[in-house]
Amino acid sequence: MNTENLWAKMAKLEQELEQARQEALEKSKHRDVFVSRISHELRTPLNAIMGLTELLQGTGLNPTQANYLSMINQSTSQLLRLVYEILDFSQMPMGPLQQQESMDFTLLEDIVPRLRLLETQAREKGLNFFIHIDPVASGTMHGVPASIAQISLALADNAVKFTDYGEILIQFSMTRNEAGETALCIGVTDTGIGVPKESQEAIFNKFVTGPHSERFGGIGMGLTLAKKLVDKMQGRIWVDSELYLGSSFYVSLPMSKSTAVAPSESELQGPFTVLLVEDEPVNQFMTLQLLSKHGHQVTAVSNGQQALDALAEGKYDLILMDITMPVMDGLVATRIIRSSGVAGVDSNIPIVALTAMVMPTDRQRCLAAGMNAFVTKPVETAKLEEVMRAVLSEKQQRQS
Repeated sequence: MNTENLWAKMAKLEQELEQARQEALEKSKHRDVFVSRISHELRTPLNAIMGLTELLQGTGLNPTQANYLSMINQSTSQLLRLVYEILDFSQMPMGPLQQQESMDFTLLEDIVPRLRLLETQAREKGLNFFIHIDPVASGTMHGVPASIAQISLALADNAVKFTDYGEILIQFSMTRNEAGETALCIGVTDTGIGVPKESQEAIFNKFVTGPHSERFGGIGMGLTLAKKLVDKMQGRIWVDSELYLGSSFYVSLPMSKSTAVAPSESELQGPFTVLLVEDEPVNQFMTLQLLSKHGHQVTAVSNGQQALDALAEGKYDLILMDITMPVMDGLVATRIIRSSGVAGVDSNIPIVALTAMVMPTDRQRCLAAGMNAFVTKPVETAKLEEVMRAVLSEKQQRQS
């Protein structure tokens, strides 16, 4: 084979490889769009069901009705967890773990809702279930929230599975790792069966089973995946346990020193005057009722243009903005507000995205448009209250 033929074959191979790479990227893009659409379509009715269930709980039900409602809650929590798992699966590479995209996130908005899905399962077993976030860790961080959520969920799921009596405590804090770097520390402590000393080194190996694996269905892949994710993030995972005396699993993940933002010391408590922008009638009604129940004064409109009209006519403390709407979507409306496009309206009014769109690119688009925070449906009332207080406190701090 002469040199000319060799170079021709190499050029052809390079062309074929590039074509294969482009085809793979295109397939991945189509997959992401499909999963995003499915997630959006499932989350929208789930938001209504979970919100209306919360409203129904405060209407003086008899014991039988309360029991039925509890079963509805359990079923919707299981369905929401399945939606999260589908999303996680879609974001996992088919081959070895790859570096995922970093972004701004908070534990309260992006991690805790995932863990709350396990609370129903824990309560069914008669367990107390607690989540504690140290104030230093309650601000905005920069990292990979999908991986952190998967790690936390794997540890918490393992704790629920292997605990029959007592409690489960999940804690988040900021510490210094052995290299002196700022690190996010995740601790999951249970009062379960524990792990014998001789098994602790190998507990994260998918081929190792615990002493009660047959009874509980085995350790499974959760801890193995958690270990791989922690290693990929250059962190550390370990367990402190004694057989029959419970377990404490710990994770330390490096964070840049500038990632943790201290929370406001004088957070506003409300009630607030809220402009709710939501096109789906049931979700609009449910959100309006929940906010009103907590004392807020709420005006509801159905698209971005109506939001601009409402802002021109009245004064509001903040806006809860859906994204996908007819006439004018939430992103366009936000850009107009931020560019001082509405006469007499404060262009710095806090705007919170309230959406069923959950892909990383969705969050980036919202923040790039000028939104202050991003809350995904189904919405927990407590989380929404916390986010509203936080964005208003941030505005107050900027003005002081």
